Amino acid sequence: MFLILFPLAAAILGYGINSVIVRYITRQAIPQRMPALAGQAGAYAATLINTDELAAKLADPEKLKSLHPFIEQHIDVFLKEKLKEKMPAIAMFVGEKTIEMMKKGLMEEIELLLPNLLQQYMGSIKERLDIGAAVTKGLAGIAPERVDEVLHTGLAREWRLFKWAGAASGLLIGVVLLLLQQLLP
Repeated sequence: MFLILFPLAAAILGYGINSVIVRYITRQAIPQRMPALAGQAGAYAATLINTDELAAKLADPEKLKSLHPFIEQHIDVFLKEKLKEKMPAIAMFVGEKTIEMMKKGLMEEIELLLPNLLQQYMGSIKERLDIGAAVTKGLAGIAPERVDEVLHTGLAREWRLFKWAGAASGLLIGVVLLLLQQLLP
């Protein structure tokens, strides 16, 4: 009669051991190794994000054309409204045709200037921006409680399956031991 309790006890023991393992992994092992994991993640992120490619995409003339309506609107506001406020003497001599000519000239100059300006700016950002270090610093600064929370919510199903796998393996071992004890005198 008490022999039947062996598989049940083994199942409970397997579930309990796997629960302790999950708790150890999420509360001690990962937080202790967080600086090393953060360093590896930062190095990996640096390989994924290519600043040269990003700079080329931002300075792409086709992408810059999408900014034209926005820039043109601001130039319009400046020439028609703010010019009168900032330089009233000049504004008296400027008519609608002159404003359109000035706007056209400014837009042409901006079209030439903007790609070069963005390339120079992205070049200086590449020198100052270390993506790997930023990711490493961000991940290393995460509180252990937050890591535990994220792991438990994100991997809840997998942790539950792991615990139940411990119970199933314990039950199987208990049944095998029970059968061996019954078969062997």
